[in-house]
Amino acid sequence: MTKKNFNTKHLRKGDLLPPFTGKLRVYSMRFCPYAQRTLLALIAKDIDYEVVNIHLMDKPEWYPTKSQFGKVPALEIADGLTIYESLVTVEYLDDVYPQRPLLPKDPVTKAYDKIIIESTGPIQSILMMLVRTPDAITEDHIAAYKKALEFIEEQLKKRSKKFLGGTQPGFVDYMIWPWFERTQYGGIEDDRVKIDRQKHKVLSEYIGNMYKDPAVQQYLVPENVYKKVYEAYKNPTIANLDILIN
Repeated sequence: MTKKNFNTKHLRKGDLLPPFTGKLRVYSMRFCPYAQRTLLALIAKDIDYEVVNIHLMDKPEWYPTKSQFGKVPALEIADGLTIYESLVTVEYLDDVYPQRPLLPKDPVTKAYDKIIIESTGPIQSILMMLVRTPDAITEDHIAAYKKALEFIEEQLKKRSKKFLGGTQPGFVDYMIWPWFERTQYGGIEDDRVKIDRQKHKVLSEYIGNMYKDPAVQQYLVPENVYKKVYEAYKNPTIANLDILIN
């Protein structure tokens, strides 16, 4: 598994577009959970690529030519040809690069994998609110979050495997992991999202196993760094996203 430098300068307004080198390129933001999905797939499949980080609070003027929605990730597969949206990019990678398949072949299993990914919507929502508007969280948000945890635990029990994808993480595991990383190891300290390890033994064990996965380990961000980045989102100043650059 080839190691990459993910901690490159986040390009901002006024920064020039790096010339395309012919290598697969992912436009990312180091702390974005959606971009993380694509990076985890690239790492797990051991694909050669390069990273261009984008400062999402101060995007370069040219970035809409790479991602029409102005978001990350965007995957440049040829000069001037990009695809975007995290799930789309990962399915593309799995179609084009056959090594270490991530998506299951069985249509029913594939369908349920996508259902599990959809079920994380309340988890994603409450984590985003904890970073930006924690006082706006209601009992309904918390109830939906807990229901999502219960559903995923139920799916883990049904599959009776180390990971939802089997003996090693697959598509579904890497697509939901960024949010579990943030609830457990990602600097969000709030009792409302703490996972009860006694109530959710199977889910807690699963999270521990994912945490040890080589692809997850390679992209992991130190908890204290997450905290600093999240604090910046609560202030009017532009976050220092280059905090990991030595």
